Amino acid sequence: MPHSLEVLIEIELPTGDVVGVHRRRFAGGVGPHVVLVAGIRGDTPEGTRVLHAVGRHLESVADRLTGTVDLYPCLNPLAAHQGARNWPGLDVDLNRRFPGRHDGHAPDRVAARFMAEVEGADQVIELRGAHPAFRLAPHARVGKDQLVAVERASTANVRALWTSSASPGAGSLEEAIPGLIGLLGGVGNRLTDGVGLELADGLLNLLAVMGVIPEEDLPFHWAAVQRPAVVDDEHVVDLRSMRGGLFIPAVGAWAEVDAGDVVGEVIEPISGEVREELRAPAAGRVLALREEPVIYPGNLVCRLVLA
Repeated sequence: MPHSLEVLIEIELPTGDVVGVHRRRFAGGVGPHVVLVAGIRGDTPEGTRVLHAVGRHLESVADRLTGTVDLYPCLNPLAAHQGARNWPGLDVDLNRRFPGRHDGHAPDRVAARFMAEVEGADQVIELRGAHPAFRLAPHARVGKDQLVAVERASTANVRALWTSSASPGAGSLEEAIPGLIGLLGGVGNRLTDGVGLELADGLLNLLAVMGVIPEEDLPFHWAAVQRPAVVDDEHVVDLRSMRGGLFIPAVGAWAEVDAGDVVGEVIEPISGEVREELRAPAAGRVLALREEPVIYPGNLVCRLVLA
């Protein structure tokens, strides 16, 4: 069968009911094995929407695929049902449980089963989504030393490609799978106009570049694909508040700023007094911007990609 829907693992609930973690597999001839996964955290519905769009197109070209594409639309369905970041009941962040344990609790078993299924894949791509407090411009994040993945990510129709040498965090999927491509964008627990389409087109283009989909079967012309600004850790700068209050942004995600431009203000909510102005240290673009207005001293409010 060129297209199948399978249950990866079933999670037993205290009521005796079960919830399944599913995989959609599109299998063609001999070729690359590509894994697309979303919903590791339950507050990132954008990734699930992106994989729905990708799956719909793969259905239309299933008989012309070269290779295998596995879609995991939601690896953490219990959290997604609640719009929660962590695994309910245990309050466990699934993205800190990889590579998992087959004899552990439910999050560990899901992580271990997923790792077993993707072993040997040519490319794993995670739709990571955004924290609900932030709006992210569509971008990719890849380990700086993963040169093949960096080259592939440059074809994913994103605004920026962040090649990072920083530790991705203990127990994260990015740490467990060297060469993983992370795609991010939008706002947590929301669907964002334009972002889903950009990332879905980017994934389809990447599959075409890898030879899985014929280029002529893309629903757009290759020339329409964005070429990202490629930056490393030294060119990504976080701005944090020194005062508490309400953060009022003065720019939007992916806005262009010059050195000294105000990206937002922290105000005292009763009097309206401006407690702090957050200014760009250099020219660049806004990669991430805080949308949750209540902040404390030291909170991240903006992330810039420097020109």
